[in-house]
Amino acid sequence: MLTTTILAEDNILTPNLSQAIWVLALFLILAVTLYRTAWKNVLAGLKAREASIRKEISDAEETRRKAEETLRQYNAQLAGAQQQVRDLLTQAGADAEKIATNVRMRAQQEAEEAKERATKEIEAAKRAALTEIYEQTAILATAVAAKIIRRNLNPDDQRELVSQSLEELRTMQRI
Repeated sequence: MLTTTILAEDNILTPNLSQAIWVLALFLILAVTLYRTAWKNVLAGLKAREASIRKEISDAEETRRKAEETLRQYNAQLAGAQQQVRDLLTQAGADAEKIATNVRMRAQQEAEEAKERATKEIEAAKRAALTEIYEQTAILATAVAAKIIRRNLNPDDQRELVSQSLEELRTMQRI
């Protein structure tokens, strides 16, 4: 029977009131001692850790807010730059059109001036040719008159001389 009693006392699953009271008393003493000594340090450490985590979360939110603001500013600047590029392209197109118009107008003006110079040169050449024709006509008329005076003409010779003179005049006008 002694072995049965020893086995019954060693069984930890069997409830023992005196052991339970001692375990409870030791737990309370340990809890009070820990509360007065270590618990304050543990709570202070936990509160410091909590404050540190809250600060890191706050800093992260502030950093995120700043990043979003920076992104908004970047997007606004990008949109402004795109608008400036569009404006510059529009201005460049307008400037190119103005330059092309000026070049066309200048070319047209130069062509008109060249045409006027050519017309003036043609008129001058025409006047010079007419002047030369008149001079040649005068020389021819003088030569005809000299021939008439030198010889005594009968009416047939006179007609022939006038015909030759008119023919020479027509030939000179064609040239």
